[in-house]
Amino acid sequence: MTAANSSEQDRLWTATSWPFIVSVLALMTSIAFESFAITTVLPVTMADLGGMRWYSFAYSATITAALVGMIVGGRWSDQVGPRRPLLVGGSLFLVGILLCVVAPDARTFVLGRLLQGLGGGVDSVVLYVLIARHIPQGPRPRMFGLLTAAWLVPSMAGPLLAGTLADVTSWRTVFGLVLLGATVSLWCLLRTTRGHPELPARENHRPALGRPALLALLAALCLVVLHLGGQLGAPLSVLVVTGALVALVVTARGVLPAGTLTLRGAPQRLVALRALAGSTVAATDLYLTLYLQAERGFSPTAAGLVIAIGAVGWAVGAWLQGRFASTQAIHHRIVVSAVPLITAGPGCALLYVTGAIPIGVMIGGCIAMGIGMGLAYPRLSSATLALADADQHGAYSSALQAGESMGIGATTALTAVILTSGLATDQSFLVVYALLAGVGCAAVVIAVRAHRSLRPVLVTATSHG
Repeated sequence: MTAANSSEQDRLWTATSWPFIVSVLALMTSIAFESFAITTVLPVTMADLGGMRWYSFAYSATITAALVGMIVGGRWSDQVGPRRPLLVGGSLFLVGILLCVVAPDARTFVLGRLLQGLGGGVDSVVLYVLIARHIPQGPRPRMFGLLTAAWLVPSMAGPLLAGTLADVTSWRTVFGLVLLGATVSLWCLLRTTRGHPELPARENHRPALGRPALLALLAALCLVVLHLGGQLGAPLSVLVVTGALVALVVTARGVLPAGTLTLRGAPQRLVALRALAGSTVAATDLYLTLYLQAERGFSPTAAGLVIAIGAVGWAVGAWLQGRFASTQAIHHRIVVSAVPLITAGPGCALLYVTGAIPIGVMIGGCIAMGIGMGLAYPRLSSATLALADADQHGAYSSALQAGESMGIGATTALTAVILTSGLATDQSFLVVYALLAGVGCAAVVIAVRAHRSLRPVLVTATSHG
């Protein structure tokens, strides 16, 4: 390889790559904007449609359906290549958004949310596969850092913009804006990936809509029961959540790569690590806003500002990790350094609940948590894909996202039981953040052990683990 070719392989933005990069970021930004905007406009939407009793399901429908889409999208991409799943997933997403725009009643709106979740789940995995095929390994962590930023900007601006649009025009305008942006970006992405060779079909490959999809559907049902059970009063909530959690663990053995739950295997540990890290961050933010408003008298705007500041830390971490080379040794050092920063979030929240530290120090912990997640997230994705064979990228891409979704679902359901039992007092929040700090510490232990996961070895993506 000449010096010019080597330099080209290390560059992210080139004359041939920039249309692909922009299209990917635009599509992911549209998906991310809708996912954050819904928290602002959903109360107005369901009141307007006369379906407040559908409120909880309207919110959880997309996350639940996305889990099925992630599994199907990954297996399907490995079987036939990413373009066909991209087209089908994108079409489902657009049809779902369109139904939300024109929905005459709550049932139609919920159906739209289910379809967009299914399509968005497929496309979120397919985008990982496309990145693995179109972006060389050297600049790939920077690409994943940009993908992270595509979620961070909507997390800070999405709720405010959505609320303004709903006040000035209508909540339907929010979904119409998403429909327009997603349509244009999907069309551009299909054009930029046209002519790229697809994998030949393998006769002995398991069908994408077979057993893995059924297991993913069962896992999604378990997540629904977990969330519904967490809202019940004790002791019924404990029984329901425990049963659903056991069922979820059993189902996860068939959904995730073999060895994930027992931490056996190189990329399997990384899948488990991402699930724990993602659960720690998501649950910390979710219950921090509740605590600040319910127990400390913060306004929703002030409580949301704390979370937004943490999101800025995530953007900083994503930018910092992109300054380093893409080698297994660098992946290891960044991940091991980043995970303790993630644990600072629930740790400082725990101290804040006890009154041991002021609000400023607690916000500093949120910033540290954001920086840690911004550092670790792209590197976990890059390291996992580097360890997998090319025809396993879809399976492991779906495992990274499905594992995190199941982890967040299980963690938030358990914390909901604690808060329901304790009636959301200081003591119950104390238990919640002690639990989340424990999850963060478990992630630190796995990160330290994961140095063996970062050796370039051949892996398989068989299930039952």
